[in-house]
Amino acid sequence: MGGLHRLMAWDGPILTDSGGYQVFSLSSLTKISDEGVEFASHIDGARIYLNAKIATEIQNRLGADIIMCFDQCTPFPCEYEKLERAVGRTIRWAADCKEAHRNDKQMLFGIVQGGIDEGYAADVRRN
Repeated sequence: MGGLHRLMAWDGPILTDSGGYQVFSLSSLTKISDEGVEFASHIDGARIYLNAKIATEIQNRLGADIIMCFDQCTPFPCEYEKLERAVGRTIRWAADCKEAHRNDKQMLFGIVQGGIDEGYAADVRRN
């Protein structure tokens, strides 16, 4: 169909999201690992697998101007250990996104959802 610009008949900038928030909003249907995420469609229950490489490749094909790295969204509140794992995983996934990114007409931006934990924030500042 010629990418998002042609489909939408829009010459202005377009930003796409990796799908991270959408996947994690289905948390009761999601299985997370360091490799990626498997989730069930809320419509028909079909199992879907998504990882940083796939999310980046999809956005490359869509042809948006700005694309986002795949990230893990944490719930609120979130225990320190879960928050630490999610941030570390998100940073590793960002490296995978950068490696998979193949459209130099697009800008790839990283995102870290993080969370609210004063102890974790203090540890990050110290390091």
